[in-house]
Amino acid sequence: MRDRSRATTALALPPVSDADEALQRARTAMTAETRTLMEDIGRALCAIEPSLVMREVTRLAYAARAAADIHGLGTPRAVAATGLLLRHMPRVDWPEPPAPITRAEYGMRLIQKANR
Repeated sequence: MRDRSRATTALALPPVSDADEALQRARTAMTAETRTLMEDIGRALCAIEPSLVMREVTRLAYAARAAADIHGLGTPRAVAATGLLLRHMPRVDWPEPPAPITRAEYGMRLIQKANR
């Protein structure tokens, strides 16, 4: 009878070079456009219904809308800008927040982070 078990081999990942690390940092760096959009989102959150609880869906919607206003709805540049924004905008629901945060508090955090 033939042995049906097959040995699996684990392939080691190649070591990460300095060039790869630099490329990854460049792809995820906060650009001037990202800073501007994040500050605009923060100001809008502070101005529109500031006492409401901030939700993750609000974070996603504001990022997508801000990028679409600049680059057009559904364009590749808008998708890329949305991704960069979401990478730098702190999540609202992760990890579980100790207490709900208001839109104004979250907006102030975004403004502060954008101006660093």
